[in-house]
Amino acid sequence: MQGLGWTLILLLVACTQGKTKGQGRPTRWISKKEALKYLTVQMEDMKGFREERLNPMLIPRVSGTDNNTLVKEHIVTQMKNLGWKIEEDTFEDDTPFGRKKFTNVIATQDVNRARRIVLACHYDSKDFKTMEGQDFIGATDSAVPCAILIETVKQLDCLLRKGPKETVQSILLGEDLALQLVFFDGEEAFQQWTATDSLYGARHLAAKWEEHSLLSPVREFILLDLIGTSDTRFISHFSSTNSLYELLMKIEKHLSDNAMLSNRRSQRIFTSMRAAGGVEDDHIPFLKRGVDVLHLISTPFPSVWHKMTDDADHLDFDLIGDFSRIFRVFLANLLHLEPENIGCRKK
Repeated sequence: MQGLGWTLILLLVACTQGKTKGQGRPTRWISKKEALKYLTVQMEDMKGFREERLNPMLIPRVSGTDNNTLVKEHIVTQMKNLGWKIEEDTFEDDTPFGRKKFTNVIATQDVNRARRIVLACHYDSKDFKTMEGQDFIGATDSAVPCAILIETVKQLDCLLRKGPKETVQSILLGEDLALQLVFFDGEEAFQQWTATDSLYGARHLAAKWEEHSLLSPVREFILLDLIGTSDTRFISHFSSTNSLYELLMKIEKHLSDNAMLSNRRSQRIFTSMRAAGGVEDDHIPFLKRGVDVLHLISTPFPSVWHKMTDDADHLDFDLIGDFSRIFRVFLANLLHLEPENIGCRKK
């Protein structure tokens, strides 16, 4: 017991010191081949992803429209089926086309845990109908990211229910950590991107969480956007979460070296480049309030960005599958899950 006590003290000091630098998030490193195969190949269900998660979102879904409500209800149904607690954050705001209603969807895995990792996307689509008379699908922007988040937690459901691997590190820092998914409404500008015509849902929710002291429990805010075409590439945007980005790079290389990715491309999805400045997106209102952000947005933007070709026909499902495999392993490491335990595996 004396040795364990000193281990606890030393680990707590080390992690506390790391946190002050923004680099001290404790992570596992899952290396057992069978565990990785389970998280990658065996969990993959691209047919279910496309038909049950993604396809219902591949419609124009401008904020304030009936289609937007349909997609919102699809998200709520998917998350309720997993047993997550759902909050619909509905509000009204002024837009260049009058006052409109918006609804953010917040799904929480376990409301009793003290800290949260927030995974986020926006589910609305850009309005090209009013100004240009065209219906815009926005597959990468941002139907695919939202579908990936739902699919990820669905596949990890059993492991999430079982909780973290019981180690000294997880006892100290892992057991009170829950996942929370946020699906923002109103990311897109109705006319031209400005401080007041954009990020409607994110601005509202960040202010609301600040008012109710709900920002400090957020350990990190991980935002997905513009994912799904063959030219999807990521860079590291913020030094405070660069250690998390480097973990994604490490996982991608390890999975590729062990033939657990499609390997049909010569270039990595996660590049070693760092950004000179951030990209304006739903993370901005949270970043301004001191929340650590990992922004997973294709940089530079994909070639289909804000074009009518941002549709299902231009998606690269090999890339989507590879990203999803990497992301599942990343979350399993981040949350200290235990894929080595065969209790969750299908027989």
